[in-house]
Amino acid sequence: MPFLVLSLILLTISLSFGLAGGINEKSAAFNHELPFMLIAFASLLYLMKPGPWRATVAAVPIIVLYLGMDLYYIFMHSIFKLDDLLLLPEGLTVSPVWVRLGVWGGMFAWAAALVVLLKRRPRELVLPLLLLFCTAAVPITAFISPTQFLKTADSQGLKVIPWSDSWTSARVGRATSLLLFAATKHKAMAELAMLPLVEDPNQNPTFLRSTLHDARNIHILVLESFLDPERFKSLKFRTPTAPPRFEALRRKMHVATSPVFGGGTAQAEFEILCGVPALKLYTSAEFNMLDGTRTRCLPSLLGDVGYRTIATQSYKPDFFNSEKAYRSLGFEETNYPTVFAGTRPTYLQYEDSEHYIYDGDLLAQNLLYVEKLIAEDRPFLNYVLGVYGHLPHKTDTNRFPPMVDIVGVDKNSQTYLAIQQFYYRAGAVADYLQKLREMDPDSLILITSDHLPPLDGGPRLYRNLGYSLTAGGEYKQNIWFYDGPEHKNPAWPDYHYEFMDFILDILTEGRICRQVVCKNRETWNPQKLTAGYNNLMSLGSGIVRQPATFIAGTPAGMKTTTLATPPRL
Repeated sequence: MPFLVLSLILLTISLSFGLAGGINEKSAAFNHELPFMLIAFASLLYLMKPGPWRATVAAVPIIVLYLGMDLYYIFMHSIFKLDDLLLLPEGLTVSPVWVRLGVWGGMFAWAAALVVLLKRRPRELVLPLLLLFCTAAVPITAFISPTQFLKTADSQGLKVIPWSDSWTSARVGRATSLLLFAATKHKAMAELAMLPLVEDPNQNPTFLRSTLHDARNIHILVLESFLDPERFKSLKFRTPTAPPRFEALRRKMHVATSPVFGGGTAQAEFEILCGVPALKLYTSAEFNMLDGTRTRCLPSLLGDVGYRTIATQSYKPDFFNSEKAYRSLGFEETNYPTVFAGTRPTYLQYEDSEHYIYDGDLLAQNLLYVEKLIAEDRPFLNYVLGVYGHLPHKTDTNRFPPMVDIVGVDKNSQTYLAIQQFYYRAGAVADYLQKLREMDPDSLILITSDHLPPLDGGPRLYRNLGYSLTAGGEYKQNIWFYDGPEHKNPAWPDYHYEFMDFILDILTEGRICRQVVCKNRETWNPQKLTAGYNNLMSLGSGIVRQPATFIAGTPAGMKTTTLATPPRL
């Protein structure tokens, strides 16, 4: 009976969530998925003494796996993978207290129940331990022998569909897809060290040095979940969604596609600062793989031509491994709020560990720091990451009373709260841009959102509310703004990974894009983008490489060159 009940529960989860915007798993996936899940269930069931609760305790991990993958997909529009567990501490850190208590309390309660119900006689443990070994053998093989695991899985018709993680999960099953994704990444990691170093000329300081005539200061502001309420066509606004001074900035608004929806700020940062797609070939977030070894991204490139490179991150240093990641990207200096900075030097004064610093307060302090930087008379890159718009969208209503009268959403919903936040955030950004332009009139300024927030229901809510930016139904399109030197026939970026080349294009008045192929002007094929990605990741993670061959994006007339050792900046 317990096996039958668990089978019906898993089938119900699969079918019901498939109808509600979750993983639409095909029934064929249960041909191999269900037997494996039942063996795992049996191994836990028979570890415990007979009693009314043992079936429930044994079933909980499997049910949580199924529910968790579907909820993750609904709210994040991404398939959960095993290495996403590494992000759990960061996710809990930015979650409300009740969520943290619920997760840790639930894990403790389950472990305690298992210990209490565990059989004590060695003879009684033989069968469950044998079943447990059978269950563990498959995932262990996926990790220690990924090539053989994938070969065996392929012979059974189980394979990763490269163009769609969700289709993979639907076709082969949730648990099976977890193992396939894990094995594929471990196999790729082993192969990465053997790949030749493929150089992207856009990331070669020699070309920038030869084409850079006016070293303008560069300001990049990345705002957490900075959505545009006006895009919700099914909502009615009786009052403006932003202060009047934001309208001038709205006329500079553009649209580009982020690599993520709902979460994964570091993925957007990686694309913006490194100029390649965040492919997640080796880890759930590229920043987590970087170990501080310098790689070839915009900060390191600018640093090699004389720029001072400063990052201001308004949350914790261990958020997405940012301290090491920023060092790998080439930032000379990184500033965190004083409440999290510890002994690290910082200009950002903020002592509230329970709430994110408001964008206006962050930007006001950054302006004061920029004033000091300008006085030093050395060109600089000023990179700022704001996290105020992170879920949940809590607002101090005494300081920021609701200003937008909305018809179509509940006043307690995350959608309502995020729009109220936007009103004040929009005003803060408009003020920042105006003062920054007065202070640094010749600078290049780029302001962008990292991704859209999940709000109350992920992409399904955006679809229901008629949000106009869909990017193929994935809702990854984001608003961004440019303010700076006029450029004849500017090639506006369509993707976040094109921002780097766009900045270099403007900075050199188009000269660098006449020598090398800029991504904002010409489409790069997937093979070339992947080669550039592998190069950045192998350098930034300190992986030892074979002799380097410079081939990707080589300008016309240049010969390919093989070096005895890979170059290090």
